[in-house]
Amino acid sequence: MPIQRSLIVSNNARPGRGNLERGAAPWVTLSGRLQLNFRLLLLAALLSGCNALPFRPRLPELPFLQPQSESGDPARPLQLLFPEEGPITQALRSQTDSWAEGKQLSVDLSASAAYGQELVDRLSGEEPPDLVVATAFLFPDLAHQGFLAPAPEGLLDPADYPPLLAAAFTRPNKEGLLLRYCLPREVRTLALVFDSPGLSALGLPPPTSWESLREAAVGLTDEERNRFGFIEAPDLSRWLPFLFGAGGTVIDENGGISIESPAADSAMDWYIQIFRDNFAGHAGESNNEWAGEVLAKGKGGITIEGNWIAPYFETEFPAYQFGVAPIPSGPAGLNTSVAFTSCYAVPAASTRKNDAFALAAFLTGHEAVGSLPNDGGWMPAQNQMREDWKRSFPSLVPFADAVATARVWQFPPGFSIFLDSFNRGMVHLFAATVEAPDFFAELQELGETLLEPAVDSEPAPDASQSSSP
Repeated sequence: MPIQRSLIVSNNARPGRGNLERGAAPWVTLSGRLQLNFRLLLLAALLSGCNALPFRPRLPELPFLQPQSESGDPARPLQLLFPEEGPITQALRSQTDSWAEGKQLSVDLSASAAYGQELVDRLSGEEPPDLVVATAFLFPDLAHQGFLAPAPEGLLDPADYPPLLAAAFTRPNKEGLLLRYCLPREVRTLALVFDSPGLSALGLPPPTSWESLREAAVGLTDEERNRFGFIEAPDLSRWLPFLFGAGGTVIDENGGISIESPAADSAMDWYIQIFRDNFAGHAGESNNEWAGEVLAKGKGGITIEGNWIAPYFETEFPAYQFGVAPIPSGPAGLNTSVAFTSCYAVPAASTRKNDAFALAAFLTGHEAVGSLPNDGGWMPAQNQMREDWKRSFPSLVPFADAVATARVWQFPPGFSIFLDSFNRGMVHLFAATVEAPDFFAELQELGETLLEPAVDSEPAPDASQSSSP
């Protein structure tokens, strides 16, 4: 009896529970809705039915965009706005209090579970915070709109960071000089996660290529149990390793859109065909929220997910036995992963920039990062500290080894519309109501339109390297 499929495919990949355990944390998707040009929003609505609401235009006379001098009131606490991250937040409170006491200052750390919306509201308000957390996905929009201040020259040293991670938080000024705003505070990557006993029962090693991944998926599929061998997601971040493996990219080395390509056709053909052949499924088909839950409940054999899956299994399904392996290589011989990261950034309207940058430098230092609780769901961004992490979590080493060549989950400013359109379109690909050539042609046109303003004003970030989505 063939596996029964749902008629509804969710376009929301759910990477886990809790902010730290989310690869693209819930606040990253707000970037495209932040101070976007009204014309682009209207165009996107016409092209893809986007329901985003335009914000008011950015006007030069708005007070929070004007240069401000440092506050002469040292008694006012430094205002910090961070996402709520449970034990991590508790540890950060202790660290910032100790740092402030040594400087004879005070800090006020606010943590929000609805961080994305509160960040936008606070940055646009009359009293913005002095230090915030910005994801690599959100950073281009925040910097482009003038919400963030570049760091003083020489303050932040990127020497111990992977170049692609460190470059994600830089941006050229009008003269073309590359400015550094902040340094990565942590990193998470994607890797192959699989049912270890199930794969061993087939006598198969972890897949290393698209061909062996399909072979394993076929073997792990069980029609009687409604179990799919491979669990996919209608989500750009989970498909990107296939695009990279075929030698493709979304933004080329010249800053242009390149989604319509033979590499994209090859990657999508593999991704969709295994689904249509009934050897792959998505989480919604077994009434689960995300791939980790599907595997742990025995409804899937293999998936591509981030290292936040490890503490999820330990907490929710401690008896589940899983293995981790590198992303399988594609026809171009590449097994490139996707990296999710964030930084401590200083708002441009802060009146305490010097103190805020000093605190940001402290919080990204080895001592501060090394003393934070770590359950394997996040990795230190610094190279040497990540080696220590590998010794603490030997079963998760493929996640750490992927960092050096991983493409950062990041788009040029305003590209959240492209992401939303891609994910919605992939739902139709799964349902066979649209085919890949038409899908990519429409995305190519949308991407070219979104890049036009950036081409006129400044160089577009290289998404195939430091700024890939």
